[in-house]
Amino acid sequence: MIQTQKNIKWILPLIICIAFIVCATVGMLISPDAFYKFFSATQITRAIPPQLPHKSYYWDVLHYAEMTIKPSCTAFYPLWPFLIRNIFHPQTIEQAAHYFIIVGSSIFLITNFLLFSVLRTALNRTYLAFIIMLAYTLNPMAIFRVNGYTESIFSLFSTLFIFFCLPHNKLNQNLKLCYLLIITFLMSLTRPILIQILFATTLALITIIGLEMLRNKICSGSYLLMNLRKYYNEIKATLTIWVGSLVGYAVYGSFCLQTRGNFFAPFDDQGLWGKKLGIHLELLLFPKSPLIDIIGLYLPLIVLFLSLIFTYYKFAKKQDSINVPKYRIWWSIFYLYPPLLVLIYGFNFFKSMNNKISFTSIKINHYADKLAVNYIFWFCIYFATAHSLINFFTFDRLTSLGRYTFSTPFFFVGLGYLYRCIPGKIKYQTLLFITFISAFMLVEQWINYGQDKWLG
Repeated sequence: MIQTQKNIKWILPLIICIAFIVCATVGMLISPDAFYKFFSATQITRAIPPQLPHKSYYWDVLHYAEMTIKPSCTAFYPLWPFLIRNIFHPQTIEQAAHYFIIVGSSIFLITNFLLFSVLRTALNRTYLAFIIMLAYTLNPMAIFRVNGYTESIFSLFSTLFIFFCLPHNKLNQNLKLCYLLIITFLMSLTRPILIQILFATTLALITIIGLEMLRNKICSGSYLLMNLRKYYNEIKATLTIWVGSLVGYAVYGSFCLQTRGNFFAPFDDQGLWGKKLGIHLELLLFPKSPLIDIIGLYLPLIVLFLSLIFTYYKFAKKQDSINVPKYRIWWSIFYLYPPLLVLIYGFNFFKSMNNKISFTSIKINHYADKLAVNYIFWFCIYFATAHSLINFFTFDRLTSLGRYTFSTPFFFVGLGYLYRCIPGKIKYQTLLFITFISAFMLVEQWINYGQDKWLG
């Protein structure tokens, strides 16, 4: 039995990696330039050179490669180029880009095994961990974990972050806090996540304590203080994460202050991309970018909404089921365009309210009680939601939102936790169907990669 468990730990993530390689191979067979571009240390000569803004050979990897050759303060963060510069000492943009791909692909393979182990530990369900890993690895944004972007190393840090936050982690509490401080510091030097970190940790604490107070129907200062003591470890973890993320940005901000005279230059540079506060309601229907971006807008919000509903009814109201309009398996196709899914489900909900169609009862299993006070679960959901809200309120299009949501593990870990609350097998059918469609989209991404097209 023990040997079988060890074999599963290695064989299942290996199968998932092979599935990703198969998708990449199919894409490269259809577009051979994708093969040469991925493995070549020099740029492919084009008969007609790609022209911005429609095409670009390296896209954002170019900026990281330039930072590798010559350190500078930009909207892009320094840790990724710092590592490549000091390990491989590239002399040209092409060499730097090639090393990004080599290292990123290696990290991707390692992270897949680590994340599968973390998911098995967190969810305590091998089959569920396998399905979630398939969805994580075969979605079209997975290409960013191997094509030289920061998603590979950021996903590694995120996996370690999740592991150190697991409620049943056997590590000493002070040691966990030290690891969290280091990991958060490194994450903050890899990508701009300061706002997302503050948003996710704060709301995770508020949700846990709020559900506890709703459960006991007590709202007083003394009871709030008692809950603050009860979740003392989560509060310490939050403060540690805040310090790590703030210090991480402070290091880069200090460099920007010395080189450009502006501590907040990375944020200002993002403003040059057209980002500013505003509300663009048309984005709820039209992303003005690839379809995956509107999926990235809706799915975190849908998962957050369902999580709040399930935990409120089970943990706070102590009900074992809720009445909802009957879900039909063919509705799964609407996940490819979530606005339609929301409209159809909302329409059926109002029909049920008016007794035109009947409600169906969905059981909520006992795991929702644990979920209500699971800090890392709420962090993962709120972190993914933060990207959706920031993009929606700061840009007139959803550019790159799909990449922020689906190329790192936070959304998928949150989804896996939510699945533990829902009995029955229809949830697996839905996720497997979406993963099957996503695999074809991943193949298309590799074709686009070979043609220097925008990937997300």
